[in-house]
Amino acid sequence: MSRAGGRVHPPRRRRRRTQIRRNAVVLAWFVTAAVLTIGVIGGPLAGWGAWLPLHALLLGGIGSAITIWSAHFADTLLHRPALGGATLIDVRLYAHSLGAAAVLAGMTSGRHVLTLTGVVLVIGCALTGMTAICVQYRRALAPAMAPLASHYVAALGAFAVGAAFGYLTSWADGSGAAALADILYLAHTATMLLGFVGITVLGTLTVLWPTMLRTRMEPTAARWAARGLPALIIGTTATACAGLWQPVAGIGVIVYLLGAATVILPAAVTARRVPPTSFATMSAAAAVGWLGVCMGYIGTGIALADDLASSREVVHTVRIALGAGFALQIVAAALSYLTPVMLGGGPAAARATNAIMDRAATYRTVAANLCLLLAVVQVLPWEIRLAGAMGAGAVVGYVLVGIILAVRRVVHGGRGEPDRGVSATRAENAAGKPEGTSGKDTDEQQP
Repeated sequence: MSRAGGRVHPPRRRRRRTQIRRNAVVLAWFVTAAVLTIGVIGGPLAGWGAWLPLHALLLGGIGSAITIWSAHFADTLLHRPALGGATLIDVRLYAHSLGAAAVLAGMTSGRHVLTLTGVVLVIGCALTGMTAICVQYRRALAPAMAPLASHYVAALGAFAVGAAFGYLTSWADGSGAAALADILYLAHTATMLLGFVGITVLGTLTVLWPTMLRTRMEPTAARWAARGLPALIIGTTATACAGLWQPVAGIGVIVYLLGAATVILPAAVTARRVPPTSFATMSAAAAVGWLGVCMGYIGTGIALADDLASSREVVHTVRIALGAGFALQIVAAALSYLTPVMLGGGPAAARATNAIMDRAATYRTVAANLCLLLAVVQVLPWEIRLAGAMGAGAVVGYVLVGIILAVRRVVHGGRGEPDRGVSATRAENAAGKPEGTSGKDTDEQQP
């Protein structure tokens, strides 16, 4: 990037604006989920319980975030622009959001045509993303890292199947076919949470975790993660079939956790060498912990449940923990790290924006997770659980505040050396060279 007369070169400014615009869609969904939660707690939307805000969070917010960042990381891993480039990413992002909004509106209003239209739209976006990455994979210029992009193909495939299961679950519930609805519900939650969100996150962390720690990736990490993907797919599929034979849930969870271990173990070695101290790294570690605990509960609970209705209740019990503790927390962690990288502005601006995003990092991480723990423990009185949920939401809300403050800092006060851009930074990270380093560990980000 170059400067002329102290002004940022237009391409860099456009890239920054594009990233802010796209991530604003994700943040808008998170705000929508928070507003819907208040509506459910306050009374007007109480009849919908956790379904409405949870789907706004997972289908709208998490789905939009994965749409954006899976495309970017696929570019980095494959060293080849995606089919359709930035235009296709924008089309997929807005079409996905439109489809998610149609699903929420159709379900709440009882308009099945609108719901089906939304489901078809989000499935179409997922299949388009799969196709783009598959074509991109065939032209990959980085064969050592290319297999990691297969995580995104598998995750988008799981999303397409899971969305269809979700619609069929609603149809079965409305038709009075309770047993079929329970079978479909178990398949829907497994494919969406373990397949779509879980596989995406685990594949991304292989590259993102050492990058957040500003150190090199473990030499075996990419190879281990690629070999673990079949276990993740098999584990997700087996757990999704638990409605047909409940004990298979326990088998599926064990296989899934073995696949997850191929990512977690190298990450643990990296963390031992460079301990996590930022909000992003501590929150990411906590999110993976929530995934492991919830998986164990699901596998054991469904395998030992008396019937399908009890199995469905097992998933109901942990869906908020998975949605908030795992999915939301991992996105909050990623945004906390990626926001300074995305905004750029030079080393001085990067230090300032990192400081903003990392304010009271330890306190925020501990407080948010303890409050969430209070919110999901079923034996506690509902007043305590509600207070815990509100406390966790308030603490996590600083991520949005921090992003706004960081944007203001760079746009209105950012001066410094030119930065190299997000794509160059991610490409070096994928190759094992962290930003601003020469292969040495560092505690300070130098974009």
